[in-house]
Amino acid sequence: MRIGRFQADGEARIGRFEADTVTDVSSEFDDFQDALSRPDDAADADGGSFDRAEITHLPPTTDRNTVFCAALNYEAHAEESDIEVPEWPLVFMKLPRTLVGHREPISYHTRVTEEIDYEAELAAVIGEPARHVDLDEALDYVAGYTILNDTSARDLQLGLQVGDDEMLDWFSGKTMQSTTPVGPSVVVDEIDDPQDLHIASRVDGETMQDDNTGMMIRTVADLVSFVSSRVRLEPGDIIATGTPEGVGTFQDIKLEPGETVEIEVEGIGTLVNTVEEVED
Repeated sequence: MRIGRFQADGEARIGRFEADTVTDVSSEFDDFQDALSRPDDAADADGGSFDRAEITHLPPTTDRNTVFCAALNYEAHAEESDIEVPEWPLVFMKLPRTLVGHREPISYHTRVTEEIDYEAELAAVIGEPARHVDLDEALDYVAGYTILNDTSARDLQLGLQVGDDEMLDWFSGKTMQSTTPVGPSVVVDEIDDPQDLHIASRVDGETMQDDNTGMMIRTVADLVSFVSSRVRLEPGDIIATGTPEGVGTFQDIKLEPGETVEIEVEGIGTLVNTVEEVED
């Protein structure tokens, strides 16, 4: 089953997603966090159906939630970055206003950045509160999985000079308004092993990344346990698990206005967004 958020007739709704339609199940839940804590209740609800081609996909989380992102979590990506893998998971956060839904534009301001990059990532969506979770129980707190494109402004992330040292600017590079696609929905009870999924990215149909989540350094369970040791996780929080090798910056590639980025993860589907240049 796939649940998520969408907008139709000017109203934000909770939906059960199928191939061509989405069924409104909003009446069954107090909010989307509630839906993630008991997703099985969405199976038989029916508040009317909508054509998926005519709705607006919203990010499958809420503005009260946090997106945690693991950096350097594939060995080959760490090698192409020429950065040593840290002793424990390196995690940064994104603001809700950074997120956009499936088929919504990746919008960036040319007065701020000129080097936008893609990053294909499997993302775990939390289904119940989690604090100091043991590794062997960590996946019990995951409601399901979605896809995140950790779009990055490389000229800002990698271009900060402090004295004689170069620093990584995680905020500027990773948290710009309306630049991080998430979705299309949350896949519930269909993925038995999140460490054995094909993951790929394409730009205008050309494959850029092609790997398997089994190549992660820290597993989904590792990351859930780690983040919960630092802060209480809540239903709707997202943990993005890092990207494989093949990002644009190390191939002298940057995203251009009008290009379409597809992030595909086995068992979940494809997250599709087009790059849009904003000048105002």
